[in-house]
Amino acid sequence: MKKSLTLVEVLISVMLISVVITAMLQIKNNNLIILKKVNNTTQNSSYVNLLAFDKIKNNQDTKIYLDEQINFKDDDIRKKLKTIKVTKKTTQEKPIILKSDDYKLTIMIYKTILAIEDKITTNYYRFSLEQ
Repeated sequence: MKKSLTLVEVLISVMLISVVITAMLQIKNNNLIILKKVNNTTQNSSYVNLLAFDKIKNNQDTKIYLDEQINFKDDDIRKKLKTIKVTKKTTQEKPIILKSDDYKLTIMIYKTILAIEDKITTNYYRFSLEQ
């Protein structure tokens, strides 16, 4: 008697292979979507970090276009930066006062929020010491 696969066995194996291939393609698509989101977040974070230590100290609440703050000679980069608007808001937090018999030290804390629309928001804190 000859051993061979029946039609049912072949159909079941083809179905299993197609299910596995479909699952692998779905995983690949999900990974590509996640990778794209991570790249966008990283890029937006880099844009915000460009302004983290900027020289715009007198403007407490303002909208900043990156092409006005950063000078690039490459036209493609400038065109891309022209469309990116960063909102900057600086607030003064409650000061911390340290007292002693010999001295009084006041720590002024400033919170700066840099945001690109609904894409990313970053908080930066800086402080100054006053005697």
